[in-house]
Order: sequence, then structure tokens, then C-alpha cells
Amino acid sequence: MLGSMPTEHIVTMLRASPPQRAAGALLAMPKDRIDRLLAVMDGRLIARMLIATDAARRLALLGHLDDTRLAAELALLPVVEAAAVLAVLPTERARPQLERGAPEHVAMLLEAMPAAQRTRLVAVLDPLRDAELRRVAYEKAVIQALRGTAATLQWVPDDHGSNLLAGVFHRLFGVALRHVADGPLPAVAVADAHRVFAQRQVHGVLIVTNAFTTEVPVPSREPPALVVVWESGDNDGVLGRALVRLAG
Repeated sequence: MLGSMPTEHIVTMLRASPPQRAAGALLAMPKDRIDRLLAVMDGRLIARMLIATDAARRLALLGHLDDTRLAAELALLPVVEAAAVLAVLPTERARPQLERGAPEHVAMLLEAMPAAQRTRLVAVLDPLRDAELRRVAYEKAVIQALRGTAATLQWVPDDHGSNLLAGVFHRLFGVALRHVADGPLPAVAVADAHRVFAQRQVHGVLIVTNAFTTEVPVPSREPPALVVVWESGDNDGVLGRALVRLAG
């Protein structure tokens, strides 16, 4: 009976049905009919079916959705709903989605998942993408710690690096976030941070890093700069005291 109904009527019926039943009804149709129906379905209906159905039907449904279509639908969903879909996908289908897009968005998706699913998916990520996500998490932790000291905090305009402007003690400071995936803080990272703020009339430059430092030269010219090693589990006061030192 469903097979003879107009496409829009079937989609309306599927949308009104419990998602597990809708998935079963959809997959009982011929392949070309399934593909035509999926082509006009909105992402939320597809997401509901993927989440609610059993593993076998989920795999069958995914067989009709290539990575590009899946990515397009996930991009239209709120973060919590998109994360719920990713959490139930097999790793071989979830990984291409997590390798796409900005690491900041992917980090939000992973944070919205239950811990077990997040751990499962992070374990299969490309090492470079994993390093990007660690950087995002580190920067988020630093910003959260700075909020207890800084009256204002914003990203440097027209800058593509991890650099902030912080208003503290009625003065403006540059804060450069320098997460290092492995090894010591490179001297070039310090020089680059100083260069970013040299023309911005800041009172000082605080360079925050997770990496150990071994005699990294700090530019002696204005504005004064200070390197601080800080981990996400460290006391927030470490950063506040560093800004006090820069304030003189």
C-alpha cells in the first residue's frame, strides 16, 4: 500500500510514526523508492530513525546515505542532535564526519556525547585531528580560567591565530595561547606571539603554553612578554598572578 502512495504522503506518514517503525517501513520498500524518499526527507527525520532503530537497520539505512549526504544533514541539526547521531554510528561512518569541518565544531559535537561513545570515536581519529581537538580543549580551559581575572576577553580581530585581548586592571594585555602537541615550546612560537601584539598598544604579552620551556628567549623590546606553563588542571590563579607581574 505504501509503495503506491505519493512520495510526500509517505514522508508525512513516516514522520508521524515512531522512528523505529518508520525505519522498518522505509527499508521494506524497493531500493529506488527508498532513495527517492530519502532525497526529500529532512535531516531530523533521518536522524530520529538512525538513533532509534537497531544496528542492522541502521547499517541498511546508512547504505543509502553517502558521507557527503550524511555530512549535509548533520550540519543542519542542532549540536546535541548531531552528536546523538554520531554517537550511534559505526566508527567507519562516524570517522569521516569527525575529520570534516572546523576542530572547534567537532570538539563541541564530542563534548555533547556520552563519555563512552566519545572515547570510542576519539580512539579512531587521525593523530593530526586528535592534536587539533586537544588544542581546542586546552584553549577553552585557558579562556575559562582567564574569565576569573579579566574584565573583558576577546579574540584579536582579523587574526587567524590563538590570540586574545584581555582587559585587566584597566589595562589591555595580549594573551597568546600556544598549545604544543609534543616537545618543548619552540622559540618561534614566542617570537610570533610578540609580533602579533607589537603594534596593538598592549601593556604586556602573556604567552600561555602546556609545553615545558627550556631557555626560550623572550624579546626584550616593548611590550614586555612573559611565558607561563599552565595545564588545564592547574590553579586558575597562576594566570592571574602572571598578569599582575606584567602589570608591574
